[in-house]
Amino acid sequence: MDNFIMPLKMKNEKNEIRKVGFELEFSNVEIEDILQILQQNFDFEVKKKNNFLYKLGSKYGDFTLELDFELLTKQKLKNSLKDFFEEVSVDIDENSIDKMEDIIGFLSKDIVPYEISTPPLPMNDMGIINSIVEKLNQNKAFGTKERFYNAFGLHINIEAVSLKVESLLSYIKAYMILQDYINKDANVDLARKITPYIDNFKSDYMIHILDEKYKPNINELIEDYIQFNPTRNRSLDLLPMLAFIDEKRVRQKLPDEKIKPRPAFHYRLSNSMVGDSTWEIADEWNRWILVENLVNNESSLKYLSKEYLINLNNFVNFQSWHRRIEEWIKSN
Repeated sequence: MDNFIMPLKMKNEKNEIRKVGFELEFSNVEIEDILQILQQNFDFEVKKKNNFLYKLGSKYGDFTLELDFELLTKQKLKNSLKDFFEEVSVDIDENSIDKMEDIIGFLSKDIVPYEISTPPLPMNDMGIINSIVEKLNQNKAFGTKERFYNAFGLHINIEAVSLKVESLLSYIKAYMILQDYINKDANVDLARKITPYIDNFKSDYMIHILDEKYKPNINELIEDYIQFNPTRNRSLDLLPMLAFIDEKRVRQKLPDEKIKPRPAFHYRLSNSMVGDSTWEIADEWNRWILVENLVNNESSLKYLSKEYLINLNNFVNFQSWHRRIEEWIKSN
């Protein structure tokens, strides 16, 4: 199936094929042209929500196309304009407000990306995202590398094998151990590095989690995660997963964070390299497979957890740890 490597555990606890969702940011194509590309090539059913937000029906569920600017997609701007003109006693019709909204959308689209979000796709049937990228490339869309300020990303939402605390803890540990290696291998663009959106887990949380004495129940895991990570701005964001498990607890702790509950790891690290004909989404996915492989190698996970914890307590040397992970990858 293309170049996507499959994880060792393809099914969830219900014995169903696990699903994966993608969120792809790009620019340089008009929204009308994007809609035409998607409709003509993939036979999507277009359902307009507003000028900057569309749902596209498919056999997998609804894809979403939007200008990634909440003021426009949630129509906050339109409502604010209405309120403003009412406040200053200016009578203005809906058509004029729509035109003003369109002008602001046009001016912002060069720095605010369009985003295509897929519904959850079966792991053994993810090829449609490659086909979408190919069509966008043919129409001169571009991603992160085209301009120095394009901090565009590819987010991957990977359904969990299990929501049991032991499984979640294993994934968190595995990602922590691999995060520096994955960061370097992914060659994350500078424009994205300097934003806070894809921060690594901090050393205090890693030391807390990797201690072999740490045996939390699910409530303790959620409480500790939020205490150390009261933000969505992590390269692996667990808040959607934790909100799916206990939304009330997460909302009480983080009432202002925009969190969409789902039983999936929100992996936010990757560049969007739309426009680069050599780029494959499989390359980004296959880095995640390193995490899956480590989770499913219990002895390696236990040993590397201890080893990394020692390094953290002694101010880890990035180069030596990078070589250590390379050795593990080659031997496994």
